[in-house]
Amino acid sequence: MGQGGSVIGAGEAVWGGFSAFFSIWQLCILQFSPFFLAFIVGTFFCTPGQRHAPPVIRATLPASLAWTLSFTLLYSLLIASALPLSRPLISNLGSLRIIAGVLILLVSLYIFLMGRRASLAKWHRPSTLIVLAMVIGISFALMYSPCITPMLSDIMGLATQRGTAREGWYLAFLYGLGTSIAMCAFAWALIAVLSRSAAVWRKARWISDACVLVLVVLGLMNISGLMTFYKAFLLGLAL
Repeated sequence: MGQGGSVIGAGEAVWGGFSAFFSIWQLCILQFSPFFLAFIVGTFFCTPGQRHAPPVIRATLPASLAWTLSFTLLYSLLIASALPLSRPLISNLGSLRIIAGVLILLVSLYIFLMGRRASLAKWHRPSTLIVLAMVIGISFALMYSPCITPMLSDIMGLATQRGTAREGWYLAFLYGLGTSIAMCAFAWALIAVLSRSAAVWRKARWISDACVLVLVVLGLMNISGLMTFYKAFLLGLAL
């Protein structure tokens, strides 16, 4: 039961997160949505020597699921600040964000080298992408400062109270899951459109390099603290 006696069902929480992706709140989600797209698109196009597009879902589903699980789990723990497990994460968030920036740079280096070293192609397999996606998901959850939508406000009202922290965490998890599902679906659609074009596929390395550059910028913003200004800029657009 939320503030004011309102009740949020599981389906409502998922839909609230999903619909937020296609609303004015997308301005807040831009904190990480372009960078998620850069990761998925970059890993899709970076395989050296590949001349034809592999099936989009088969190539991206494992990484998308791993990213969704890791991002949503840590995101919901950071929302549920009354949980004992959440307190050390929140108290050390500044240092953790710097570590997240370093991890993002390492993932960027992997994508960059993968597109240039045919000898590394054997490492470009679903299991590797799953690990990288989990690292990116954790990093994005640490850097994200969610805008407080009306539904998220009710969820946080539960998640910040000891007596209802578990319920709030569960609803926050479902809310984040809805947002993640929407973003993954958008990423799959974008890749499907891009990969149908032979002209785009001939520029695969360029596309992958552009994605690497976007991720490098994100990593450096996290390490230097400039991410705060990017968030403030997006918040200014949303208000």
